[in-house]
Amino acid sequence: MKTAAEFSGILPPKLSEAEALRWIADHLDELTPEQLAYVDDVLLAPGEEAQTGPGDDYFQWLRDNFPNVISKAFAPRHQQLWEWFKTIRPDCIVPPRLEIWPRGGAKSITGRLGTVYAGARLARRFCLYVSETQEQADTHVAAISGFFAQLGYGPALTKQGTQKGWRRNQLRVDNGFNVAAMGLDTAVRGINLDQFRPDMIIFDDIDGRNDTPKTTAKKEAAVTESILPAGSSDCVVLFLQNLVIEDGIISRVVDGRAPYLLNAEVIGPIKAVEGLVVEDDQLPNGKWYKKIGGGVASWAGQTLEICQQQILLWGWPAFKREAQQEVAGADGYFFDHNQFRKIEDLPGGFPGKRKWKFCRAWDLAGTEGGGDYTAGVLIAYSVEIGPGGRDDGLAVVLDVVREQFEPNKVKRLIAQTTMADRETYGVVKTHFPQDPSQAGKDQAQQYQDRFRAKQVPVTVESVRGAKAKRASRWAEQVNAGNAYLMPGEWNHHFTEEHRKFREDEEHDFDDQVDAASDAMTELAGRIAGTAAAIPKNPVFVRKRGKDFI
Repeated sequence: MKTAAEFSGILPPKLSEAEALRWIADHLDELTPEQLAYVDDVLLAPGEEAQTGPGDDYFQWLRDNFPNVISKAFAPRHQQLWEWFKTIRPDCIVPPRLEIWPRGGAKSITGRLGTVYAGARLARRFCLYVSETQEQADTHVAAISGFFAQLGYGPALTKQGTQKGWRRNQLRVDNGFNVAAMGLDTAVRGINLDQFRPDMIIFDDIDGRNDTPKTTAKKEAAVTESILPAGSSDCVVLFLQNLVIEDGIISRVVDGRAPYLLNAEVIGPIKAVEGLVVEDDQLPNGKWYKKIGGGVASWAGQTLEICQQQILLWGWPAFKREAQQEVAGADGYFFDHNQFRKIEDLPGGFPGKRKWKFCRAWDLAGTEGGGDYTAGVLIAYSVEIGPGGRDDGLAVVLDVVREQFEPNKVKRLIAQTTMADRETYGVVKTHFPQDPSQAGKDQAQQYQDRFRAKQVPVTVESVRGAKAKRASRWAEQVNAGNAYLMPGEWNHHFTEEHRKFREDEEHDFDDQVDAASDAMTELAGRIAGTAAAIPKNPVFVRKRGKDFI
């Protein structure tokens, strides 16, 4: 009867009989006919201690091998994730899982040790560990290799006795388990490792704080078109992340905007402190900070005292984002899009008790099927003086048209829309921005002549200054909860653009915001202290017995 020691050239050392047989079954194409003849006789080498994998008691395994990890009692999220790791068996199929934990909540170390646990049990054979950057992914795999070494495992060997892989970005363990690092900032190459396809993929921190919509779209393409399809038919998928940004991959999956991971189990977002209460306080050095006044820590390893130190170290905005997962409308965003409310008809009716005036403002572009959009936003505005002289101005967005048309189609779109507005609402002022170039001036003159012939009130305003300043009057109206939307297919894109609009202009589109801002300014004037608008050659027409500009 032959022993594993007699196959030292091909078998990893210290395998139990079951592990040896499984290893051989996975490497049949590497065995010689003579070696294949002894497959049924392979046994554990006499006198050697078997390297058996952990059982189902993961807590005992952690306590015996990594006592520092369980120095603090598990929170429910930790125990639930370890139970998930325990359920992974060869050939089992489980839904993708998203664990959205706060920064500082033992997210990554749990993912690393869970990978080691699954690998030591040979519940999976090839784990692909994915992070935002290759450097981050390499760091995770290096830590995993340290854990395996701590357990007594070593590198897999070739037939010649050389190491197959025990590097920073690739780990080939002597029990047949494999781990490879992949960063989303590098080109996605072939993912297979020998005959193995990844049967376990862990995404650990793939969203970045400064990701733009284009960056996120590129990451989504890599994840959904290259990495996930490369997995085996029984591949288990785990995402470990805090929200970080409002439009990142994880945020989009959580709120249902993402058209992928539709069957994923989502755990969280979990805050570091539930019911957090803070107050302004002053340090001995005179600096002001947010002092925690109440709340319940979600884990004993991240107590209120630790969270207070994190606030002092990270700063309050970073703590809110990273630990409390408060990313909606975070730093740089300008509009509170949640203040938009739907309305079926103009308050007070039309005509009715309220007096309404109307403006359709345009933001112009001229590229067919690409680039910027031409957008026309129609707003109705009414002012009533409330108690104490309070201005109860209401703005209702009645309609939005938005197209990527070439110049001639843009002209036809504007003409058709203007005619429809007049038939529905009577007198509707039209507003155009004027580009400072000569071409912009010529375009403005053409529209003025056209509208003068149609007896439609029109103003043209020179565009200058920051977009946020241009939008300040409209932002005040929206953020005060005094902006309404008529139901329409345009509602989603309109609110999304406002949600993404940033004061630093790091957004993709702003055509609807620009048009809405111009319409609001035309109807209600600017906020005191902002630049005054200078209409260029206002057209005075007489319609229905009144003068209009």
